[in-house]
Formats: sequence, structure tokens, C-alpha cells
Amino acid sequence: MDGRFLNRVAVSALLSVTVMAGALIAARSIVPDTAPVTPVFRLPNVQTVPVAPFLARANSAHGGQLVRRICAQCHSLAVGGESAGPVLVDVTGRNIASLPGYAYSAALRQHSGQVWDDQGLSDWLMSPARYAAGTRMSFAGLSDVQDRADVIVFLHTLRTPSPTSTTGVAQ
Repeated sequence: MDGRFLNRVAVSALLSVTVMAGALIAARSIVPDTAPVTPVFRLPNVQTVPVAPFLARANSAHGGQLVRRICAQCHSLAVGGESAGPVLVDVTGRNIASLPGYAYSAALRQHSGQVWDDQGLSDWLMSPARYAAGTRMSFAGLSDVQDRADVIVFLHTLRTPSPTSTTGVAQ
């Protein structure tokens, strides 16, 4: 390495920094750094939709497919199963954030006096982050109300077997 090579490197670096700084100054003077008066686009208005009419024609088999594909990644579908999220057996009708041994987020514990009924489950499945802002659940939600109804009907089938059952089938 001789002195001429080092001079070329230094001049190249200095020239690059100068051109980038000039481009930044020009861009800031041309494009204002302010928010527009009206938004360019609007996010869809996510409102609570009554799920009861959709439950009448819900498909438990389709709901099972959705639960196994989406929910089973983090939730166990069997009692005593290990998972990142709480076990989904007996979730319908259970008090929110009440499963022993699971550390719920503070956002979900704020709903602890409520019960997971069909409408509550639908609202949760639509957007967990809107239902309980600050929840640790990273699921974005199911936008289709019929898919939510299918999942809810399937969740109704996830029951602890009764002690008097001889077939071993959940009742």
C-alpha cells in the first residue's frame, strides 16, 4: 500500500459522505416531514359481530382443522399437555385467566371476572390484541366470523372425560 492508494480511499470515502449528506439535505427540503391531513388509506373497521347466527351453521370439522393448524402450535388440546399457551380443554365456560399453573399476562388477568362464552371467544379470536391490549399472545386473529364460529363449536367438543364414562370419549 502506497500513499496514493490511501489518498484514493480517503477521497472516495469523503466524496461518498458528501454526496449522501447533500442528497439527505435535498430530500428534506423537497419532501416535508409532516403527517398528511387525511390518511392515505384506512384500516378496516373491526367491530364486534354477533357470533350466535353463525354458530347455527358452524362446522366442527373445519373448526378442528383450524385449531390444529393455528392454535395447536402454542396450545395443548389434551389435559396435562405441555404448551406455551394454556390448555384448551374445557376453555368454553371457564373463567378467563383462571387455569391453575399458567402465568397469564396482566392484560388478560384484567378480564379474570368474565367467562369464556361464545361471544367472548369470538371477540378474542377476532383480535387478541384488541380484546386485551398488552396480551402476550402473538396471534393476529381470525377475520372471518364463520371461521371463528367453526373454531368455537370445535372448542365445545374439547371436554374432560367424565369419571363415569366407560368409553373414554369426551362428553
